[in-house]
Amino acid sequence: MTMTETKYDVVIIGAGIFGMASAYYLLKNNNELKILVIDKAASAGAGNTAQSAAMYRDTFSSEVNLILSSTTRDFFRHVQNNLNINLSMKDITYLWLMDREKFERNKHAIETMLENNIRIDILDKNEIKQKIPELVTDFDENENVNLLGLKNIDYGILGYDCGELDADKITRDFYESEFKKLGGETLYSTRIKKFVLEPVGETLGIPGEPVGWQNKRVGAVETQDETKIIADTFILATGPWANELLLPIGIDSHALALKKSLYRVQTTRLAGLLDNEHFNEERTIPFMIFPIHGIYVKPVKYNNSVWIGGGSTIGHPYVMSCPDSYTPGENPLDDTQADPRDYEYDQYLILSEYLPVLKDQPLTNQWSGFYAINTIDKNPVVFKPAGIESLIIVTSGSGSGIMKSDAVGRIADALYRGKEFAELYGGKKFKVSRLGLIARDIDKEYFVI
Repeated sequence: MTMTETKYDVVIIGAGIFGMASAYYLLKNNNELKILVIDKAASAGAGNTAQSAAMYRDTFSSEVNLILSSTTRDFFRHVQNNLNINLSMKDITYLWLMDREKFERNKHAIETMLENNIRIDILDKNEIKQKIPELVTDFDENENVNLLGLKNIDYGILGYDCGELDADKITRDFYESEFKKLGGETLYSTRIKKFVLEPVGETLGIPGEPVGWQNKRVGAVETQDETKIIADTFILATGPWANELLLPIGIDSHALALKKSLYRVQTTRLAGLLDNEHFNEERTIPFMIFPIHGIYVKPVKYNNSVWIGGGSTIGHPYVMSCPDSYTPGENPLDDTQADPRDYEYDQYLILSEYLPVLKDQPLTNQWSGFYAINTIDKNPVVFKPAGIESLIIVTSGSGSGIMKSDAVGRIADALYRGKEFAELYGGKKFKVSRLGLIARDIDKEYFVI
């Protein structure tokens, strides 16, 4: 069979929010380019972007996290408020619940946020009890409390400029829509089988070329239907699937896939949580993070439910797959089935003590996705790998990809254009190499879920 060939200036693999944001800015700032976005899913944002809780916040102690998240949030507000594209964006606030010990450990991070004019309030136990009467803040010593290691709630850190949006809407209704208006092309339901390496410069006809001593570039990709797609530059933005294409050509994405699940409880017993006048215009409780294991509860008022996620990651394996080890439909990274037993024996046991309204309430839905966890510092990476030309890697959202995506897309574009600095929304300059590998410059984040 003769393999068909097509040629582009740039091919972006991955139509999640990182890939579509990168595609939009590349074409916006280089409108003469012929750009194609490819994804194995049937539409943009249908992978892990769609499986996320879709939250945003600026409650970070790290300068880099603050810049990436706040400029992205402000751009999303601009899209919704000034461009009139409804993203279902709502500042429902974040509430970090802490015992006294955890509060003391986070004092430096809290002071840093206040110094950077992050809009937060510190609530004491009495304020929390008054505003959320359904929440248990103090536990008597008993077998369950000791077994589960439950912590009292002594403080709450309330972040005002934090909230939720619709991940599908920002990915499809803005980034993909604007990309197509500019002339960009998409190709969905197409799985990339491999990168095709070729020598830089003249082909010498050596068996197995390019061999070790030759300089190399990615010249093309092959799809599963044996289509060959040629481009001058390839941008890989497949998140947790990055290693499938990179490991066979000897490149480390510095990202591992970690499965995370969300569980929905829907009941009229949640009325007190979903009709609360103290925190936001939606009259709900905030997005609440509990004192242990990063367990969180997201209010979803329109269908009288809460989404529950988080939990300890220790004991949960990183998921790997090799493109030669599965047939279509068998890739473990495509498994978005959640196990309700994980909820029953983990989050439920803890949350039903803090929120007794959840006791004996069945799950009404559950689903899973994968975080692309950056093994260096859990921040995005945007880099050109050493030893190979024509390839840019954009990955490692580490669970906060949506809230940093606009900044990451602008940085990927700046890297493509060879710029030292990217201009983020609001005119903020950001040095591109800070998210790279060689001159990486990320300050440690102390305020983590």
